Amino acid sequence: MVKVAAAQIKATENIKENLEKILYYIEKAKSENADIVCFCEITLNLNEKKRIDISKELSEIQAKCRDKSIYCIFGSYTPEKEGIKNTIFLIDRSGNIKYKYYKVHLWISEKDEITPGKTNRVVKTDFGKIGIITCWDFAFPSFIQKLSKKGAKIIFCPTYLADSEKDAEAMRAIPLVRAFENLSYYISCDAYTDETLSESYICSPLKILNSIKKEEGIIFADLNLSEIDSLRDYYDHLR
Repeated sequence: MVKVAAAQIKATENIKENLEKILYYIEKAKSENADIVCFCEITLNLNEKKRIDISKELSEIQAKCRDKSIYCIFGSYTPEKEGIKNTIFLIDRSGNIKYKYYKVHLWISEKDEITPGKTNRVVKTDFGKIGIITCWDFAFPSFIQKLSKKGAKIIFCPTYLADSEKDAEAMRAIPLVRAFENLSYYISCDAYTDETLSESYICSPLKILNSIKKEEGIIFADLNLSEIDSLRDYYDHLR
């Protein structure tokens, strides 16, 4: 069994406040014996117009993961050689940066400021293979299916679902649909703000296991990865 957590935090323009919340919820996740905790997209720095150095804050998150022996996924706008990117970090139990994913499919408001990533891959962890996407990537099913076909049994999707008034019902449906069509567990973790949908979900291929809506907090679920093997044998649509 793998225990996952999704922390729906109130992300702000204040990086120090965001860091404090990340560190707090890493501890809270570990207190419930979670193996990994996922935060929202651009958790740390949500200002896409400034080249902000987050190396100090990143080091503190790495140290906390090392101290608590837990994986952590969080996002931030980061300055890179090619320009500012929407970056998702995966920190492992030893505090190392296991993977950096650069968002490939940018949202409309990002396209003038952000440089898109080009690739993605499955990541091996000590509890199994996982895939990481972020926000608008979820609108490209074939992009996600490449991860499940390469063995990812858990897909994490940090989001910042702004401008969701028109498509809120669709946004609520997507996590379970993506879990089913990929026959994987799917964790969608949103930010809690006045402008976002503020709903996070942990889904198996067949049902929603846990959710949090319109509040700040953390949710958990125990995932049995052997059940994914059984479902993939039964439905057979990933072959």
